[in-house]
Parts: sequence; C-alpha cells; structure tokens
Amino acid sequence: MPTTTDGEAKGCTFQWKIENLCHRWWEKKGEGIESPVFIADALGKTKWTLWLYPMEEENENNIAIYLQREEDCSGPDIIEASYQFAFLGKDGSILKEKTTWRKKFSKDDNWGFAAFEGRERVFVTEREAFLPEDTLTVQCTLWITNPKPDKSNHLFATTVIKVKRRYFVWRIDKRSNRESDVRSKFRDYLIRCNLFLLKNLDQLCIHLSGLDDSIRYISCNVSIIDSEERRENCGIQKYFVDDLRKAPLQFILANFSKKWKENKGRYFPNDVLSLDFEFVLLTIEHSDCRENSVKLENEVFGNAKSQNTAVLTDDLYSLYNDGMFSDMELRTSTKTFHVHQNILSARSCVSSMFQSDREEVDTLNPDFDDDS
Repeated sequence: MPTTTDGEAKGCTFQWKIENLCHRWWEKKGEGIESPVFIADALGKTKWTLWLYPMEEENENNIAIYLQREEDCSGPDIIEASYQFAFLGKDGSILKEKTTWRKKFSKDDNWGFAAFEGRERVFVTEREAFLPEDTLTVQCTLWITNPKPDKSNHLFATTVIKVKRRYFVWRIDKRSNRESDVRSKFRDYLIRCNLFLLKNLDQLCIHLSGLDDSIRYISCNVSIIDSEERRENCGIQKYFVDDLRKAPLQFILANFSKKWKENKGRYFPNDVLSLDFEFVLLTIEHSDCRENSVKLENEVFGNAKSQNTAVLTDDLYSLYNDGMFSDMELRTSTKTFHVHQNILSARSCVSSMFQSDREEVDTLNPDFDDDS
C-alpha cells in the first residue's frame, strides 16, 4: 500500500468513491459499507478506514459516517487528531461537511456522526448533485496540528457495488427413480449450489455453500416452467449479511409438490418437470488505495469495461442455457441444441450462410456430426 513521502504535508486527505449506490435496496438499518484501508503518514503512519451507513441504525432517515482507527495500527496507543468529513459534487465542490477538533483515538476506536446528512436530500431531492452517475464521493481529511494545515497528502480509492445474476434450468424426468432423492448441482466462482428433490418429488431442498467473501446479499427465486414455457413462482428466499455469516445455508420448499400435483399434464410435458432457478447476488469490491487519482480513474474505467463484459457473458449464457427466444436448432446424432441464429451469424461466417434461407422457413434445423 502506498504511503506519502512529502515531509512538508501535515495532514492526510482520503477521497473515497462509492459506485452504484442505488443498489442499496439490499441494505437493512445499521448496515455499513467499509472503505479500503488507508495509511496517514502525517499522523505517524497510522492505519484508518471509513464506515458509511446509508440507513443509520437508530434513525433510518439519516446517513451516518465514522472514522475508524484500525486495531493492527502502528503509532502510539492513543493519538489525538482532528478530522473533517465531506460529500463532494462531480466538480469536487463541497456539498456537505462537518468538522471535529481534537478527538482521541485508541486502536480499534472510531468517531463520527450518526446524523451526517439526511437520506432524502442525498437520494431524492438533490440526487443529481450528490450522486452523479450513481456515485457518492466521500472525503475525509485528518490532521494533528492546530490550525488545520494548508497542505495534505492525498489518497484515493473506489468501492463498487455490483449486482450479479445466475440462471439455470433443472429438468427432471418423471420416470426417474422415485425411491431415492434426485440431485443436481450448480457451481461457479461465487457460490456452490446443491439441489435435492426428495423422493416422490414432494420437497425441494436448496443448499448453498462456498460463498465468496465479497457477497453481501443473495436471493433465490424458484419457478416451474409449464407446457407453454411460462414460469410460475414456487417461492423465494433472501439472505442478508448476518445470514451469510452462518453459511452453509439451506432452505426447503415444503409445499413444492402441491402446485404440480394439481395439473400434472401442464407441469410434466413429455413427462419432464422443468424448474427455473434465478439467483441475485450483490457484491462489494474495492480498489487498492492509491496516491494518483488519474491512475485510479483509468483503472476503474478498465475494471468497468471488464465488469460489463462479464455481465454480457452471463446474459448470453443464460439466453442459451434457458433456450429463450430460440429460432434455430443444431442437431447431432445424439443431441439437439436450441440456439439463436443472429448470434451464430455474428460469431461465425459459416453460420451466416443460413440467413439467405431464413424467409422460407420458421425454424432452422441443420444437422452436424457429433465432432463438429
């Protein structure tokens, strides 16, 4: 982590950008967002973080903010410092600020404001000023001299709140062994999901484990896909930060069988039960603390580009996996793949040859060898 080297600086200014703050729907009262750690060289190389609470625990109409001295911090056991919090506009202008003089910080101690600013002003009435591009810029200046020094070392960091979705369809043959449980699993770098359909298809058990540390919220929505490809909700489960600490997580849809037993012909077309799973995951990811804001902005842009690419990849995978709006089938001697002609044409000059015949047929069904 970089530290400052200019001996003339008598203070430290830490600027923290929080992107996609509109995704705060996941939060509960008293749920905080922690900044990356920063080191204040001018204050004896002490280590600090900021905590922002978009919904203060005692009064949900307030935004709270606190300065935390880290427990694994160098320097004296107690340090006396003054600090100023500010919310900044897009041009760097101060929209809101409060200053506290000469507070004593022990290691693992914090001070701040439970009512720094009203939520309505930031998120509603003056949203465009406080949240340009849905980004809140928080600034904290620390110093130990009196009066406040003219020169401070500047550090910059970014926290990005991301919403990620995972979709998959589980198809169960009605003729499966009804004497034992039917099982399936879904895994990626964020979660591991094990599914158990208890014998006689009476109960659905969902078991989540291997949760990534960046996850702050998960919801799981389960639906049945009927004979007309319509999705009917069977139940939804939501987990917040406190719940995630208790992982592994498990929930059971106890009345699961009631829906499909009412109309087996509708929910078992071709003797296959199709279950649709949608996971919504909210993650919080941080950049490292840096001295150079230009470098940081360039890296954030690069990260955003990579992030958008990853989201697009997920969406395309879901489109293929679910077979939604498929207008073409690729067939081998053993399998049939429901695909999308426009995507194939864009990705392959070979596939684009089917375009000239498109007006003559409603569905294309080219056959390929298994090793194509």
